[in-house]
Amino acid sequence: MAELVFGIIGAVVGLGGLALTYVGHRHQRRQARELDVREAALRARERDSERREATLHASMLRVEVSQRASTLDAAVTLWRLTVTNASTQPFTGLSLLYGDQPLSPPGLNGLLNPGDSTGDALPVGDGEPDPARCVAEFTDVAGRLWRRWATGDLHRGRRRSDGEAIWETGEASYIHAAGITWRQEGSRTASLDLFPMAEVVICVVAVVILGGAAFAIWCFTTH
Repeated sequence: MAELVFGIIGAVVGLGGLALTYVGHRHQRRQARELDVREAALRARERDSERREATLHASMLRVEVSQRASTLDAAVTLWRLTVTNASTQPFTGLSLLYGDQPLSPPGLNGLLNPGDSTGDALPVGDGEPDPARCVAEFTDVAGRLWRRWATGDLHRGRRRSDGEAIWETGEASYIHAAGITWRQEGSRTASLDLFPMAEVVICVVAVVILGGAAFAIWCFTTH
């Protein structure tokens, strides 16, 4: 009978060890998943931060529409599109358009140094220009392609293999004349559990109960 009792106790201890091993394995897997989630969230925040910085820099290109009376006829209003580099770095590949019509600012070779301005008259005749058609296309120092309207909107572009530009009109970042607006999906970051205490407690309780049962059997059989 003693051999039976010791066998039961050994089985109980073995089951307890197996349960603790299982709990530890589940804990490690949970930690690995949560670490993956946190690392993915961190990479997403880094990408978002880089995009914010790039967009802030590109937004330093000011696009403005102005008017003045003609020196020949005060009743005639002349409209002009002017761009100014208010950043500390040059913009390259600069071109101005009114709708699909390219403008030709005097002396513009595509380079606009910090603090410089350039512009050209708008071909609107007797009417008023549409700010949504007044466009400046340019490239920043990192080689990113941008397009900005006189409305203040700013879109990033990508060139395809055939040279055609694709503008990310559906992207999250828009720069407006009144400030910066970011549309961003809220992200959740998982927190790491220190240890699955509930599972450990359950295992310990099970071991204690089984051990108590084995001890009771031993006491019963020895008396």
